[in-house]
Amino acid sequence: MKSIFYVGSNCGDDKAGLRVFDFDLESGEIRQLSQVDDAIDPIYLARSANGKFLYSAEKVVPKDGVNVGGIGVYSIEGATLTKRADYVCAPTVPCHIALSHDGKFLVYAEYRNATAGVFSVRPDGLLDGPVAKIQHKGLGLDPVRQEAAHCHCSVTTPDDSRICICDLGLDKVFVYKADFQKGTMTEVQGAGFVSVPGAGPRHIIFHPTVNLAFLVTELDSKVVSLRHLGGGVFEPVDTYAMLPDDFTGESKAAAIKISPDGQWVLASNRGYDSIAVFKLDQKSGKLERQCINKLNGVFPRDFTFTPDGKFIVLGHKLSNEVAVYAFDSVTGKMHQVANTIKMPKPLCFVFANSDFLTSGRNEMALL
Repeated sequence: MKSIFYVGSNCGDDKAGLRVFDFDLESGEIRQLSQVDDAIDPIYLARSANGKFLYSAEKVVPKDGVNVGGIGVYSIEGATLTKRADYVCAPTVPCHIALSHDGKFLVYAEYRNATAGVFSVRPDGLLDGPVAKIQHKGLGLDPVRQEAAHCHCSVTTPDDSRICICDLGLDKVFVYKADFQKGTMTEVQGAGFVSVPGAGPRHIIFHPTVNLAFLVTELDSKVVSLRHLGGGVFEPVDTYAMLPDDFTGESKAAAIKISPDGQWVLASNRGYDSIAVFKLDQKSGKLERQCINKLNGVFPRDFTFTPDGKFIVLGHKLSNEVAVYAFDSVTGKMHQVANTIKMPKPLCFVFANSDFLTSGRNEMALL
């Protein structure tokens, strides 16, 4: 059995920042199928639930010819991605985008200028907007990384009624209600989460079946378990270290993901290049760190599970390669398998809809 996945990268002047791969679900072997030569810095991706559209946070070129941050919309036809439209939304490329659970709107967060906003998604997959937008102001404890506000993640609550924005610079997860008619985003009082000073909230992810959320804080390399009481109101459960107790070097946390079976929470370290693996008690919301898997490459910014949960695809960003690791669902241990493929600074990984699974046919030619 095979599946398709998409990779975005911080490609700079290199071509083919957006690429399509297939994945052998038995062996973990990967190969490139196609690429988009004119995608510039497509650093974060989101796929529609029906598998027909891929949304990319990337550089776009408006009429004045100056690259700015925006969203590219691609139609998916097998292994081919075709650009449908570009939408300007920020001075620089958003560092995170996500679709609402009902697929009716797309949210984004832009780091450098601390902007975030919402697009409406039309039935044809194209966008309207941004229909609502905000900008954060302020600073935090760390004079280097928190010299200003920095929006780093934007996601919707499970019922899509609220938008949660992690601000690394302000040590807070903000919660907003968007008014599409007025074009406003209003902060919900009593909701959200304030981290310890200097922690730097980076990404938040909701559990798919129980009322829990997990926050990774970049600057202190921690995972915070939160009980979601509804409407973006959180109650902290506990906080967990992602690094060995005796670690003294420099490291920054990056991505956080939940395994397809909902039993594991994983988060990546850059510096101490590794994946920290936590076993989840769904009833209590508590985590137990099972292991920290050292990786064979440098600077793992993002990763994702295969649909069956048997493998993890990740980018050794500063090794410029896409790699595959087998995941042991009993111990949480990982080991690298199969091949790696060179690619400039791979940053984001998204698997295709299960409708794209094939039975091992090789009708799509390798480029």
